[in-house]
Amino acid sequence: MIKKSIGVLSLSLLALVSLADEGSDEAYQAFLQSRGEASWINAAADHPLANTANRPIPPVESFSSDPAKQSLGFELFHDARLSRSGTVSCSSCHTGMMGGADGSRVSVGIDGLLGTRNSPTVFNSAFNFRQFWDGRAFDLDSQSLGPISNPVEMGHDLEAVLQSLATIPHYAEQFASIYSDGLTAANLGNAIAQHSRDMTRSDSRFNEYLSSAAATLSEQELRGWERFKAVGCASCHNGINLGGNSYQKLGSAGSLSNAAMNAALDDGLFARTGREHDRQVFKVPSLNNVALTAPYFHDGSVSTLEEAVRQMGLLNVGRELSTADVTDIVSFLGSLSSEAMAGMSSRMGNMGNMGNMGEMQQRMQQQMRQHMQQMHHGQSMNHAQAHDANTDQAKKMRGH
Repeated sequence: MIKKSIGVLSLSLLALVSLADEGSDEAYQAFLQSRGEASWINAAADHPLANTANRPIPPVESFSSDPAKQSLGFELFHDARLSRSGTVSCSSCHTGMMGGADGSRVSVGIDGLLGTRNSPTVFNSAFNFRQFWDGRAFDLDSQSLGPISNPVEMGHDLEAVLQSLATIPHYAEQFASIYSDGLTAANLGNAIAQHSRDMTRSDSRFNEYLSSAAATLSEQELRGWERFKAVGCASCHNGINLGGNSYQKLGSAGSLSNAAMNAALDDGLFARTGREHDRQVFKVPSLNNVALTAPYFHDGSVSTLEEAVRQMGLLNVGRELSTADVTDIVSFLGSLSSEAMAGMSSRMGNMGNMGNMGEMQQRMQQQMRQHMQQMHHGQSMNHAQAHDANTDQAKKMRGH
């Protein structure tokens, strides 16, 4: 009996070796890719503050990364050729100098088409448990592909995008060297998502306060933090990302009084679930860098942070916040801004009003597109130089 068992085991091992020799199974490879990369929502779970309302964000350098994927993702994120018209890139709606968003009520897509929702910040999106306002993407890999085929964003056909990228030697070579199965839709999403993860920011004064208990917050900011918790804001905006970890109904404690919001009522999660209790249910947004990402709410209908805090008090906390509470809470929210990004946004603000900032943003994006096209067509540098330059630029971005 023992000899027979050993014989069966030996045959099983030989079978496994034989299967290994046959190469990777395409169906299994597709299954692995379909899962995407897991959210970082459980990061710092062993931190002493893990069982409290908030815990600090670890520096992006503490997460495993692949420099080659990051460099490729950086290029793709800024490449407008992913759109049908060649005019819209991921960075069109997610600009570092605009807090990882675009400063518009709703984003402008191809042919000047307007979306229906406000662009959420890409900063620290790796910590969200779902992506998009209605949570329709489980991870950043699948989220990265969504705008490409959205008719009012990039308006392209995903298969056509893959065929186009395959004709660009620079991209074809990188995908072939980085991914075992080369250029696929899953790998395209994964590469872009690498750059989104790279947009993690942990240099806010509040994060430093949580990390080291350093005296980085003013008396008013500390008072605002206490009021933020006491009045109930932290019941939804909690965890490592101060949100991004649950769905909540907008107006759960009060009726919608926002005229602009009521005029174009968004069904939220209901649109994809069909469940009546999901009407006006949205993913709770992260509050990190919130002072840099006006306007607010899913439809961008509120222009100031003060008004957003006041309305949320009525809609979801069920109380009218005093002027002192609003002022203190807004002061606290300002401490959640990345110091590097806040400085850049401030310098842009000193150059003019929001209209001028929009024009500046368009010029910067146009310059970036031209730069990317020059690199890909070899007009300014060869393949090796482009790769080195983008690697250096990605490193600089991670340093902010």
